[in-house]
Amino acid sequence: MIFGMNSTGTRKSVAILTEIISPYRIPVFNELSDDPRIDLKVLFFSQTERRRSWRIPWEKIRFTYRVLQGVLVSQRYQGGPIFLNPTIVYDIWRGKYHSIICFGYHHPTIWLALIAGKIFRTRVLLWSESTSMDHRSTNRIVEYIKRYLVGKFDGFVASGRSQVDYLKSLGAKDDYIWVAPDSVDSDYFVQQSKLYRDRKAEIKRELGVGGPIILYVGRMLDDKGIPELIEAFQKVVVEHDATMLLVGDGPDIDRYREICSRKSITSVRFEGFCSQEMMPKYYAIADFLVFPTRSDPWGLVLNEAMCAGLPVICSRAAGASAELVYQDRNGLLHQPENVDEIYSHMLTLLRDEKMRKNMGLESQQIIASFHPKKMAKGFAEAVFELPNDAYKVKHAK
Repeated sequence: MIFGMNSTGTRKSVAILTEIISPYRIPVFNELSDDPRIDLKVLFFSQTERRRSWRIPWEKIRFTYRVLQGVLVSQRYQGGPIFLNPTIVYDIWRGKYHSIICFGYHHPTIWLALIAGKIFRTRVLLWSESTSMDHRSTNRIVEYIKRYLVGKFDGFVASGRSQVDYLKSLGAKDDYIWVAPDSVDSDYFVQQSKLYRDRKAEIKRELGVGGPIILYVGRMLDDKGIPELIEAFQKVVVEHDATMLLVGDGPDIDRYREICSRKSITSVRFEGFCSQEMMPKYYAIADFLVFPTRSDPWGLVLNEAMCAGLPVICSRAAGASAELVYQDRNGLLHQPENVDEIYSHMLTLLRDEKMRKNMGLESQQIIASFHPKKMAKGFAEAVFELPNDAYKVKHAK
């Protein structure tokens, strides 16, 4: 008998192992839970972690979940947590899962899950967002360990093409890789942004801003490209009127405020943390989004901004850039840390309202294929080892 299947062989028990309860993942897990072929349980290593200020929308959760007992054993790049949850072995034995989908491979909890999977004959898949552009250690021992771990998984779920390429560079076989196109709550951002856009002038008055609005959304730290964004904007405002809204919090925000104050850049506004529920307000009043990251596995703010019909200026270091941003069609791409390119792209969009409008419409068409239903379908195809139809999108480059 195959573990996780009922007597009719039609329903499979699946566990997803992931770090914390993220509002961005709830729609996808709900969609996967709604699949009548799958009995889903999501096992979280912790309810939250210190970098996250968001409110967990418990009322939206429809899937079965449990927060495991465990400890924070260390931190990694950008302060990311590393969890150890020893009870995962018991959970896998008790759950008798057909498949376990593990987000990442850097947690000791995942290593225990791999061992338990071999013992209990459970198929273990790696869900990966990593790309070759991520900032990471070049230590040969670390790279060997990554390759060793990748070789122990039975299959892989990638967010997009860049993630597939990186997995293959670590030894994953193409026939064992499925793509689940990374997504946000698309319907919510489309609908709410439209509602707020009808009140655009009113909201701008409430915020005390006027003229064109350049938007950045994300954590406030150097690896997100904030220093070069501020430097580029300083050059922009010499030639064109604009306000730049920086939405988010992080360890370097006070230093950025001091830089703007020292350089007398008065048209930069630090809005601080904003809940997911209120983000459509900012997308609705913005003219375009800038995402200048130096290293980012994906960049879900790109999904959100495109749902809201915005053109995007994006670093090629963002994992999503290969999937979502088409040069001169819905956005403009630049090399990481290239101030001159960021400056030039911002001026180009500020000076051409028609281009911004056309690019915004293209963004909405492109992002329609990156919906929670599509992402859930990609996971299901990996579980059932079916052809990867979820990734056969019309806009594929």
